[in-house]
Amino acid sequence: MQVGSLYRFDRINGHTHHLNNRLALYLGEAFIHRTDGVTVENHKVMIVGNTSPTIIDRGLLKHMREVTA
Repeated sequence: MQVGSLYRFDRINGHTHHLNNRLALYLGEAFIHRTDGVTVENHKVMIVGNTSPTIIDRGLLKHMREVTA
């Protein structure tokens, strides 16, 4: 994943209607470092048309395809 690149989400499932087939700008990693020592790997994207970034977990990265010209 390249920060600043444009990606399109695949159709993931019926519960992710806010992500299915949407374009998103990849903004980078957004790790959470918990006090118990566990690090949660999240990523930040800006969905085209939204006004604030969205945090996704690493499992959704496999459903993103880079948009090329």
